[in-house]
Amino acid sequence: MRGRIAVAAALVLLLGGCASTPTSKSTAVRPSLITAGPEVRTATGEAARRAAEVTAAWPGSAAQQAWEHGYFPLQDTTEWPPEGAFRDGADKAAYLAGHIDLATTLPVSVSGTTEVTFADGSRLALPQRSAKAVLDSLTRQRSACATGCDTRLTVTAVQPGTTTVATSRGQAVIPVWEFTITGYDRPFRYPAVLSQAPARTTPVPDPAPAAGATTLRSVSADGLVLTAFVPHGGCDTVRPGEVHETDRAVVLIGRTAPTKSGRPCNDLLLSTPVEFRLSRPLGARAVLGLADGRPQTPAPQ
Repeated sequence: MRGRIAVAAALVLLLGGCASTPTSKSTAVRPSLITAGPEVRTATGEAARRAAEVTAAWPGSAAQQAWEHGYFPLQDTTEWPPEGAFRDGADKAAYLAGHIDLATTLPVSVSGTTEVTFADGSRLALPQRSAKAVLDSLTRQRSACATGCDTRLTVTAVQPGTTTVATSRGQAVIPVWEFTITGYDRPFRYPAVLSQAPARTTPVPDPAPAAGATTLRSVSADGLVLTAFVPHGGCDTVRPGEVHETDRAVVLIGRTAPTKSGRPCNDLLLSTPVEFRLSRPLGARAVLGLADGRPQTPAPQ
């Protein structure tokens, strides 16, 4: 969260030098993906110097110790809908609007804790995310209902299950809650445990202005291409990004340039997904934030 705040602050500085017209604050828009080229683009300049400081502070830091012994998913674990969901647009609209009714009893944990099991057999006990917390997140309105507003979905059963996810410690089996919804043969699954909050790297240099900072979005199956959001102003052009790599960590650097259009710049803050190609698969290496040195896990999409 602090990393994202730093990014937002940097955007304000970024837009300060651009002629602007008064507009109301706008929600970020995500234009089309900028794909990675066939070659690695190595970081240069001041951003590369900052990235080197960040990666040098990583080995032996408290954040690295937590990364190697905690639970940090490297994929989006927000939810796992059944294949083919949804049956129609009305069902999807109802789901996104939180029009969900409960027609069963929710299971309750006695201990309030659960376990994540890693590929090496080690286990980590963590606070359990309750089935009620999942239901509350589903019924809380998440988007306006434009069509199919009369449709409601009914949960008829909730039971514990497991799924496998990629983490900073390799593959791990995590607990999930499986929600059976009327009309669907397979359940909707939600994590019963949440990622731990990455610790700050110490002794990392003081947080720097976030020019070039990015937010990790996803990691390709082969670990060679990372996709990250690059923040920028409405009068900027997003260019292919650069990468700083070590044997322990990776820092992604977004690149933007003012658009010479002769038109005034508005106050719209944008966030464009950009692909970054690595020289070798990411593996167990951490993706560190350029501004704060914190390890990043994929942002929910």
